[in-house]
Amino acid sequence: MRPHPLATREKTEATRWRSVQLLRIIAAIFALVALAASPASAEPAQLRFGIYIKTIRLINKDEKAAVDFYYWLKFKKTDDPAVTEKLKAIEFVNGEVEQIEAIEERDIGDDHYVTGRAKGLFAFVANYTPYPFDKQEAIIEVEHKVMESKDVVIVPDTASYERSQARTNRFGVSDDLRAGDVAVVRTSFKTDVRGYGTDFGDLENEPASSYSRLTYTVFVERTWSLYVLKFFLPLVIIISLAYLVFFIPAEQLELACSLTVTSILAAIAFQLTLSNDTPNVGYLTCVDKVFYLTYCLIMLAMVQTLWTSHLEQSGRATLSNALEKGARITFPMLFFGGSFWIMWSALHAA
Repeated sequence: MRPHPLATREKTEATRWRSVQLLRIIAAIFALVALAASPASAEPAQLRFGIYIKTIRLINKDEKAAVDFYYWLKFKKTDDPAVTEKLKAIEFVNGEVEQIEAIEERDIGDDHYVTGRAKGLFAFVANYTPYPFDKQEAIIEVEHKVMESKDVVIVPDTASYERSQARTNRFGVSDDLRAGDVAVVRTSFKTDVRGYGTDFGDLENEPASSYSRLTYTVFVERTWSLYVLKFFLPLVIIISLAYLVFFIPAEQLELACSLTVTSILAAIAFQLTLSNDTPNVGYLTCVDKVFYLTYCLIMLAMVQTLWTSHLEQSGRATLSNALEKGARITFPMLFFGGSFWIMWSALHAA
């Protein structure tokens, strides 16, 4: 007896369905095997960096900070000495490190620990517009020498500072640390990635290399009270010489002129002496503005002296005397009022 055509068709469809399901199962098994066999994407190694500053001194003329500090580095230990040596190869990218002294290297638990001491000059970008009321940021930048950001990331060792109960805004410095004529206000860490638009000639590198960079910043402000006294008191003495011309009789013109010339030469020499502390910048500092005010007032004092002398010789003694008396009042008001306004503006703009 022949099978019914409908039954034959149903049997064929069932066989085909089982074959498709079997193929799907086999494909899923192969996919799972391939996924298990493929290497997992490796996370970048983490280097925990710490620093503790012994001394810091700003060299204003060169826009550099001379820093003597201890540093340490921790990362997960490995069984391969070559990998360990490679991981600890960090560098200070914005500094001329004069001396690096290794102190200790050992394993602590699951970490490899390296510590040392370094001294060097680190460049920073200064803003001397409000000088001597300026606030500066001395920075130390750390990168890995050869390993890019996809392989290594450098982070601050905050756990160490917290364990030492250090204040969050003063990691890496003691509470009484000073930096010459400036005081340390706070510190900060920042981790980012810095790109270099080159492969450094290595064909195995990416066309544009990028490295993890840890930036440690020390925020400082100048101790301005003593500095203002040191520069303003001599300037008051110099301007006082020019002020004396308002008390010299008009007929003694040579004496009055010699006083003003002596005053302006002394002011110029004093400004040149003070300028040795700062670099040659393309803008006026607060101190420059006070000196230029001084120059203008000394020049006006000379002009007034010549004018009153001319009026005296022309028989207009009353007007000459009035100008002399008026200058005795306005001259110190312009100097002290203008100087304090310049310094007050700089202090609040810093």
